[in-house]
Amino acid sequence: MPSGGLDGHTLLDLGAIPLVNKYHETEDAAMRATKYPLHAKIQDDKTINLTVDVPPEILYSGYKYNSSVNTPYVGHCRRMFKRFSHLRHDTTIDIGGNDGTLLKTFQEEAEKPLRLINVDASESFKEVNEKAGIEYVNAFFSDELDLPKANVITSTNVFQHTKDIHKFLRGIVKFLDGIWILEFPYTLRTLQTYQFDQFYHEHYYYWLVAPLAKLFKAYGLKIIHAQEQDIHGGSMRLWMTNKEASAPDGAADSFIVEELNYNYSFFNTYTQFKIQKDRHYIQHLEGRTAFFGAAAKGCVYMNALNLNVTNMPDSYIVDDTLAKQGYYVGGTGFQIKDRLYLFDDQPDNLIILAHNFKDYIIETLRPHYKGRIITMFPDIVIDEYQP
Repeated sequence: MPSGGLDGHTLLDLGAIPLVNKYHETEDAAMRATKYPLHAKIQDDKTINLTVDVPPEILYSGYKYNSSVNTPYVGHCRRMFKRFSHLRHDTTIDIGGNDGTLLKTFQEEAEKPLRLINVDASESFKEVNEKAGIEYVNAFFSDELDLPKANVITSTNVFQHTKDIHKFLRGIVKFLDGIWILEFPYTLRTLQTYQFDQFYHEHYYYWLVAPLAKLFKAYGLKIIHAQEQDIHGGSMRLWMTNKEASAPDGAADSFIVEELNYNYSFFNTYTQFKIQKDRHYIQHLEGRTAFFGAAAKGCVYMNALNLNVTNMPDSYIVDDTLAKQGYYVGGTGFQIKDRLYLFDDQPDNLIILAHNFKDYIIETLRPHYKGRIITMFPDIVIDEYQP
C-alpha cells in the first residue's frame, strides 16, 4: 500500500493502555489505573494520529519527567546548539522546554548573554527555570501569547503532543524572525523497526516529512534542511523559515520519496505477532527478572504484553528519576526502584525498556550489575556479564 488507499486505515491498535506518565502511590492503585484506547490511523496524505483524545488537564497533571536527568539528551542539546551557533540567536524561545535543559545548554555554550524563554504547559518547572535565568511562560504555545519576536525558535519532542496544530503554527508565524528548529520522533523509522512502544496518549500525532511540508507551506513556512538524529530511537530535525532569502537544500525531498513508497499496511499485524512472541520469551526466562526505564515506552510495552505483578510477582522497575522512585507504574503494579537496589538485589535478568538509550545504560550498569541485560527492539539481544 505505498500510496493512496490509506484513508482511515488502522496503523496500530494496542487496545486499552493506562496514561504513561501517571505514577501511583500503591500497587493496588496502579493495577486499577484508568485505561484509554490506543488506536492510530493513517490518512492518504500520510498524516497519522490517534483516534482517542485525552484532555490535556488529565494528561499533564503531576507530570514527573525531567529532561535534565537524561544524560544522553543533555549531550544531544549541546551538539544541537553548536549546529546553529553561527546564527543570530539573541532571543530564543523553546516550546515545551521542560526543566530548561536545552536553554541552559545554550546559556552555557553562548559567548554572550541571551534572552531565553521557555513556554511549557506544566507548572512543575517554573522555579527551576527562573533560578537559571530563563523566562518561564506556563502555557500551551499559540498565537494568543504575549511573546517577543525570536531569532530562533526550538521545539524538540513536542509537536507530536500538540492537537491544535493550527494555533501552534499561527504562533510560529507570529513570533518567528529567523529559524524554527523542529525535532520529533521520526515515524518512518519507528515503523521500520516496529517500535510500537513509541505510541502513547501524550503523542496525538506521529509525523512524517511529507504531510509536514504540505502543512508548513500553507503557513508560508518552508523546510530548508532535514537531518536524521539518533536520539529517541530515531528522530528527525527540520529547519524552517519564513524568510524569502533562504533556499531549501533539497534534503527533505529524499525522505518524502521514501515515505511515499513505504508500505504501511503490515505494521499492526507484525506488532501483534511481536507482542505475543516477546510475552512468551519474557515469561519463560530463567530466574528473576527486573526492568529498567519507568518512562512512556516502558509503560506501553509492559501493558501491551500484559506484564504485571500478577504474573511476575517478584519484578520491579529501575529508574534514575528521583521523583518517580517509590511510586508504581500504571497497569503493572511494579514499583520503581533506584540503581542501588538493583545492584544489591542482582536479579538474573534485566530488560531495558528505555532501549533508545541502551548503550549508555549498559555502559553505566556494568560492572555493578552481573546478570543478563536484554533489549527487545528491534530484535532480542542479550548482553552477558563478562568478569
